[in-house]
This record gives sequence, structure tokens and C-alpha cells, in this order.
Amino acid sequence: MSLNSFKKYSSYKAEDKNENLQVWTYTRVSSKEQFLTNNSIDNQTRNAQLCADERSFTISEVFGGTYESGKSDFTRTEFSKLIERVRKAKRKPYAILIFKMSRFSRAGGSAIGLVNELVEILGVHLIEVSTGKDTTTERGKIEIFESLLHARKENIERLEITIPGMIAFLQAGNWLGNVPKGYDHYGPRVKNSEFINGIQRIELNDEGNLLKMAWKWKLAGTSDSEIRRRLTSKGLSISKQFLSAMWRKPFYCGINTNALLKGDVVRGNWPRMVSEKDFLTINKQLEQSTRTGYTHSEYEADRPLQGDLICGECGSKMTGYKAKKKFDYYKCSNSSCKSKDLNAKTGKRSIKEGVNDSFKKILNDFTLKPKYVEAFKAQLKRCISDSAEGNQKLVPILKRKIAELKSKQESLENRFIYDSLSRDLYNKHKMQLTEEILTAQEELAKVSKSTSNLISKVDKCIDTVQNINKTWGSGNIYIKKRIQKAIYPKGIVVSQKKGLHRTYFLNPIFKLATAIAKDTEGQKKDEPSDLPDSSAVVAGTGLEPMTFGL
Repeated sequence: MSLNSFKKYSSYKAEDKNENLQVWTYTRVSSKEQFLTNNSIDNQTRNAQLCADERSFTISEVFGGTYESGKSDFTRTEFSKLIERVRKAKRKPYAILIFKMSRFSRAGGSAIGLVNELVEILGVHLIEVSTGKDTTTERGKIEIFESLLHARKENIERLEITIPGMIAFLQAGNWLGNVPKGYDHYGPRVKNSEFINGIQRIELNDEGNLLKMAWKWKLAGTSDSEIRRRLTSKGLSISKQFLSAMWRKPFYCGINTNALLKGDVVRGNWPRMVSEKDFLTINKQLEQSTRTGYTHSEYEADRPLQGDLICGECGSKMTGYKAKKKFDYYKCSNSSCKSKDLNAKTGKRSIKEGVNDSFKKILNDFTLKPKYVEAFKAQLKRCISDSAEGNQKLVPILKRKIAELKSKQESLENRFIYDSLSRDLYNKHKMQLTEEILTAQEELAKVSKSTSNLISKVDKCIDTVQNINKTWGSGNIYIKKRIQKAIYPKGIVVSQKKGLHRTYFLNPIFKLATAIAKDTEGQKKDEPSDLPDSSAVVAGTGLEPMTFGL
């Protein structure tokens, strides 16, 4: 009797034939240099297409195609996109084609776990194009796992050879990786061909010389916002995040803290922007400003004057804090200053008036009464017209000065290139000439302002001055800050004994408003007027800042 009759009772079930012929591909190289020079991506893509054709697959989606380091899987944007897409896709591909498993991952154990998820949970196979290995069989899965472990082993062996050399390189005072902003990096493996050099050399560039000035300003107590303003006026725009991070980077004082040094630090062979002592001083001040026990904020609604107040005892910036979650104080940022903390607001038990309330009273002096509006408008327009007439005479003078300075700068560059002028002297004189050119250009921009454009803003300026007290009192924290900056652009001095100093640098337009009222309200005929000169009104803050953007 034939045994074929019993086959229908067998427990064996043949696997269904695969009907899903859709596959995806993933390609990558490790570095930009490989991406640009060795055509590896094209080779991986071409071989993936050949593999798909041989197995009658259709490539429906493509991932990678760029350079991403295999050091860590999910720091790779394209790799993360691939895995996330697989997990979310309703119609998943039959397989992902990868030229070599080292292109998929070099993470070892974690990569094996990921492959297991793809195959066992998501039902998506991996196919290694270069060898034909795949995860469709148990033996194939083991071979893929072995390829991933081999890729990890290659990485470890490579690191065992290269890391000791990298550590020695660092200990010799060199730098690994891209240099921070403000420096040019010369060396044998730099990306910019202009900076290729036999040995590493790191030098300050023009931006670096400007940032070097920023460190000096910071040490003197200048606020970050003012430092950014000054740098912008000199042609260098930086974000507040960059500036905040810069203060905390030891690189700028010549110290290397690379993780390969395992907690040790070494002095680098590059020029410093700031001394080690000054770097530590600045960071100590930054740490003190975030001490526990106080709630600090640059824009605290109950302390609008914070950042604009200057200590009358030592000249340092005033900061602020909230005590017991309800009492606000202004305090000197200089830890060695013996000045007392000042109430921000007048309280029931306050011996002295709060600083906020004192400032609001001062604003009353700047409020332009209706009866003085026409006199103020006439004087302001006269100042603008007189100043514009004088400015027109300055324009050709300033243009000649700028042209002469640029000619000197060009001569300096020729001496550096052809006459062996030392780099130190070149950088020193170039920086000086750059600063002089920027200053002259700023002055030219001021004196070139359109007179008609300024006069057209007079009415809006008058409206602001007339309502300055109400605008500050009802405005949000941002409006308050802009008003304060407009009236006292260099800050407001305050002390325990004298309170707010009204005589500190005052915006010429507000000085004009108070002077108009004083002259009109009974000054003696022969008494000299306190009116500011025309150039101060126009070339100082100007009219546009007085509108506060309202």
C-alpha cells in the first residue's frame, strides 16, 4: 500500500509563499570625506538594485544616502527615520536591503536586539546585499548576528589602536575636532583646503578678535544683551545662546577638557581670548547669579528694573531675587560690595519707598503736559534740521576717512603677504584698522539719516512722551524694559542713601522735554537754558527707539 494516502494526516504545514515583493534600502558612509570622494553611496545603491532585480523585488522606499557616523544608532537621523517608518507603516516591506551589516550598525548587542524586533515582531527581514545573507532562515539570522558582532569588533579594535594616539595628541597641547567660533584651524586633515598644513596650528581670526573684546566687557560687568549689541555694531551678530555657552567653554582660556582625557585637563597650543584667572572669575559670577535660595529671572514682572539698575556704591550691575515666594528685592551682583538689598515694591512694613515706585514717580517728570507740546515739537524739529545741516558737511569727511583707512588696511595685507610682516603685528594692526573703519561707518550711518524721515516721526514721539507714565505702568514686562532702556540707555544708578539718581545719563529727547517745561514755567530771563544741543538729540538715541515699537 502506498504511504501517500497518509500524508494528509501529517502535522507539517508548508510556509505560504511570499507575495510581498516590496523592499526598502538603506545606505550610508561614515564621513563627509567618504561621501564626497569614494562613490560608496552610488555603489551601495547600484548593488541594492541588482539584488532587487535578481529576486524580483521592487524598491519602494529609500533611506540614507548620506554620511552618518555608526558610533551610535539613534543619533543618526536617516537611520532613526528608517526604524520609525518601519514601526509605523501599515504595509510593511518584505525586507530592507543593506550592502553590508556594518552600514546598518556597529553597535553590537543593541543592534542584534533591533534586528530581532524587525524580524520576529514586525515581520521585516534584513538582506545583506554583498553576501546574500538574510534573516529568512534561522541559520541566516545567526549569520547576520555574527556580521553585526564582527562590525562591533572592528570598531573596538580600531579604537584600541587610535585612542592612545589621540590621547597623546591631546596631551601635547593639540585639539581634536572643529575649533570653536573665533578661530581658524590649520592642519593636515582639515576640511577647508585653504587651511591644510603639515602640523596643527590654531589662530585667532577677525571674529575672534571681536569676541576677545567681549570677554573684557563681560569681566567689567557688561550685560550679555549689551555685549551682543556692541558686537553687532562692529559687524558680528551672535545669538544669546552662543554667548552664554561661550562663557563656559575653557577652550577660550587655552584649556582642553576633552572626554578622552578622562577628567584630566591640559593647556592647549592656541592663543587665548581670556586669561585662566579671568575665565574663572567670570564663571564664579555666573555661578553666584544662579545660587539656590533665590528665584532669578532676566524678565521678572515684579522686578522690571532688574538688569537696568547700577549699584551706587561700586558701579556693578544690580540683579534681583524673590524671598519667601512673595517679597522682591534688588541686590548688587558684586559679592564683595557691602550695599544693602533694596525693596522692589513699597510694602506695609517698608521703611523706604520701593525702587519700582520711585521710578514711577520719576516718570512723572518726563510726562509732557499738553500746553508744552507745540513748544516741544518746534524745538525738536529745529534740533533735527540744525543737526542735519551740520551732518551734511560731515558726510564727505567721513567718506574720505573710511577710504583712507581701507587703503591702509590693503597696504597692511600687502606687507603681510610680500614683506614678511609677522602675523602678530598683522593681526594687531588689522584689528585696530577694522575697529576704526566700523566706528567711522557707524558715524556715517548716523549723520546720513534722512531729515524728512526723522521729522515724520515727531508726532509719534510726542505721543509717547505725553503718556510715558501710563504706558510704563500698564505695559507688560517687555514694554517696561524698552521704556527704561529708551530713557536711561546706560542704566539707572541706585543706592540705599540716595535712592534713584536722576542725573545719570538721560536720553536727550527726555532731557529736551523736561527742559522745555522748566524754561516755560518761570525760569529767569537771563538764566541759561538746559536745552540739549541739536547733535545730541539726533545723533544720540534718535526718534525711532522712542516709539517702543507700539
